[in-house]
Amino acid sequence: MIDRRTFGGTLGLGTGAAAAVLTGLHNLPTASAAPRSGTGAVTVPAAAVPAGAAGAHTSFASLKRTRAGVLEVGYAEVGPAHGPVVICLHGWPYDIHSFVDVAPLLAAEGYRVIVPYLRGHGTTRFLSARTFRNAQQSAVALDVVALMDALEIEKAVLAGFDWGSRTADIVAALRPERCKALVSVSGYLVTNLDANLEPLAPAAEYAWWYQYYRFARLPERIRQEDMVERRPVPHGSAPDAYDPGGSWPSFSCAAVDLGL
Repeated sequence: MIDRRTFGGTLGLGTGAAAAVLTGLHNLPTASAAPRSGTGAVTVPAAAVPAGAAGAHTSFASLKRTRAGVLEVGYAEVGPAHGPVVICLHGWPYDIHSFVDVAPLLAAEGYRVIVPYLRGHGTTRFLSARTFRNAQQSAVALDVVALMDALEIEKAVLAGFDWGSRTADIVAALRPERCKALVSVSGYLVTNLDANLEPLAPAAEYAWWYQYYRFARLPERIRQEDMVERRPVPHGSAPDAYDPGGSWPSFSCAAVDLGL
């Protein structure tokens, strides 16, 4: 069975070790995948995947594109057309090449591996200039469901990291019948937007103290405070390195923002 240790190990191991980790994955029950005919997928030339050890691959053999929902999705596909499907979802600021070493290893085990560019990345494009652009977690997840529909994939193993991890989690939660298995690595919590508008309990708010320093108007707030009464954090180890009458109070919000 493919799990987070298998998937994470594949990302970090060399070819020999990774191949050993992946041995036996063919025992995973087959995910449904109808023939590709009539899906409208288009193949475009790309540099071939070079042979060699894991970590040596730099590109996929070909890139494809297909209309799916509000997008024309660019994606790589590796492995037998009728093998059990694994959809690999990248994070931000990464792209499909995060899986350029993983995909051939899975393909060698008989899996059909789909690696799409998420919206806003690579060759994926909106079909209409009038479509509202957003990166809401549910929108990205529905893009994956739309891609599965376009490629006539009934079920798939969903694997992702970072944004891709959360996307896979949401698809599994909202469309469990489409998810054969889930591999979620280093992702984000699925966010409850309504709950985010409610105040936290004082103890929980205290744990987020550092968010104060991310406010855009922090420099102005600092200037309004009593520079003498505050305990300064000096630059270096000298206790007199901080000069309340020096250049720091003259910084403007705009100037500090440029440095953030």
